[in-house]
Amino acid sequence: MSECQDIEEEFYLEDPNAKRIIENSLLEIQAEYKRKRLFESLVGPCLSTVFHVALIAILAIAISDKYKHESPEIVIDALEVEDIQIEEPPAIEEPEEVASVDDPVITTVKVDNVETNDDALEDVDDEAPSTADDSTVDAISDVTVSPSAFASPSVLGGRSSAGRASAVSRFGGSKKGQDVLLKSLYWLQKVQNPDGSWGGQRSIKQGLTGLAILTYLAYGETPFSRAFGQTVRKGMDWLVKSDIDVESSHGYSHAIKTYALAEAYAMTGIEPLQNAMNKNLIVIIKGIQNGGSFNYHYEGPREDLSFAGWNYQALKAAYAAGCDHPGLLRAIEKSIKWLKKTAKTDNSGNGFPYSKVDGLIKGKGKASMRAIGVLCLQLLGEGKTPEIKDEIATISTKDFEKLSWENPPLESLYTWYYATQCMFQHGGEDWQKWNKKFQSVLVKNQNSEGYWDYPGKGHMRAFKGIKDERIYGTTLCALMLTVYYRYLPSAKGLSRPESAKKTIVEIDEGIDLLE
Repeated sequence: MSECQDIEEEFYLEDPNAKRIIENSLLEIQAEYKRKRLFESLVGPCLSTVFHVALIAILAIAISDKYKHESPEIVIDALEVEDIQIEEPPAIEEPEEVASVDDPVITTVKVDNVETNDDALEDVDDEAPSTADDSTVDAISDVTVSPSAFASPSVLGGRSSAGRASAVSRFGGSKKGQDVLLKSLYWLQKVQNPDGSWGGQRSIKQGLTGLAILTYLAYGETPFSRAFGQTVRKGMDWLVKSDIDVESSHGYSHAIKTYALAEAYAMTGIEPLQNAMNKNLIVIIKGIQNGGSFNYHYEGPREDLSFAGWNYQALKAAYAAGCDHPGLLRAIEKSIKWLKKTAKTDNSGNGFPYSKVDGLIKGKGKASMRAIGVLCLQLLGEGKTPEIKDEIATISTKDFEKLSWENPPLESLYTWYYATQCMFQHGGEDWQKWNKKFQSVLVKNQNSEGYWDYPGKGHMRAFKGIKDERIYGTTLCALMLTVYYRYLPSAKGLSRPESAKKTIVEIDEGIDLLE
């Protein structure tokens, strides 16, 4: 037995209750220890939980307060705008509704004492068709000559789908008029030759193809269009590849062809069209007389307004397309000077005679020549020149009375093509009156297949087949119905637009135009 055990037993013997007391004390100490451990095990986590919850709450409040102070306060100040009074455009009388005619019967009535002029046929022999003839709304810009050359706006926007709709509504076109126009485009598509040209006679193919392309372009159709793209593409390709020919049709076909190439390039930017335009335009620039007129085949001193009219339109279209030939501006200056001089030949009011050679004037007071002269000055930016005031008055009265399909004047469609554009450029009540009547006449007299026959006589000896006659008549009528968006009326000359600086356009591989 150890010494410690001896002491313990001695202690217990002296006090028998001592061992019991000590054991109870140990139990109480153990119990107290367990209570303290239990308290610590419960209180610690609780305090920790409360602490963390409180900490999270404090952080949340702090963060929220931070963002609240950092978020910028947006203050919207209402701007006070002055009331702007917009002047309502003058109301345009709607064209009269015309009953649809499936198979119109076209009657030519012979009337006694109707003026006939053999001079009118001087340029329409078997080889010479004196054929007539391209938001908000924009169109190919008109041009004017000034010391600072040409000055301002835009190009061709009026020929888009939205542009056409806006212009037709604004300038008094009718749904029926645009419907028959579209029908004529499908007919022209149907009668196109497999090689892309129009017409059967070699001597007038270039002219008829040019007129057909001008018609599609006026409606906004290009090689990229859905319905007529292939038709236009083939026609343009044929024109590009065709030879320069100033002998056939006395040169009329060449002028019309150049006009079509210029508008085609203006609307597409396709490089072969530009090259062809420039090549054909040189003939016109070199062929203009010193006085500013033109003669058949671009040679000789004879002055011919009928022939000159197509060349003036070609010059204007080429400039609008961005042509920078050094002789172009000078040719336009000469043209304007000659037209103003020719507007009045005496005090009779019979300006713009048909021709002049060796001082001998022929064809005074002809409605067709009057309309050509006025329109060309309007397109060249001289629509307000006093020289044409009397001629405009005559077109809106005397010539208006002869706008009749049943009793047509000589060279009827040729005259109406130019006169319709003249009245549109002139505007006002004269245009409203003309607009209502010409639409009604064309809607009523279109054949159910989509073409128009040429009413009356004049310019018909040049055509040896009914199809060629119909192509010619149909293009003139269709071009009249594009007047609302083809060239916008302008009180002042417009310049070559910035958009005339073309970027070469690439189109699908295999298209002949790009070969």
